[in-house]
Amino acid sequence: MKYFVALSALLLASCSSFEFKTNLDPSNFTEYFKPSSVDEVTEEDLVTKPYRTVKTVEGLSCQEDEKDAVATEADARTKARIKAADAGANAIRFDKCVHLKNTKACRVSITCYADALIVDDK
Repeated sequence: MKYFVALSALLLASCSSFEFKTNLDPSNFTEYFKPSSVDEVTEEDLVTKPYRTVKTVEGLSCQEDEKDAVATEADARTKARIKAADAGANAIRFDKCVHLKNTKACRVSITCYADALIVDDK
């Protein structure tokens, strides 16, 4: 047991000068969590709440080449939520998502259209 304690102390002492570096930038945290500041709502959610439309937004997910990441509806919706947050909205109501194949720009593209809203929860 003495050897274990001594070895542990030695290891801890040798790591005391260890410097940890990361590529995370604290200034990017706001951008990273921006989509979570916008709640997705349905027409039924808005029946009892006052709201106003800020603007119409869209999000595009595009797979340009076969080796690129697959286009997903989740990615398109996230991009629309970012645009809604940038417009000052706190909610988003999706209308529809359009899936297209073999367009001039994308092998597969998904575009989701939505209304960026300010909803009063009171």
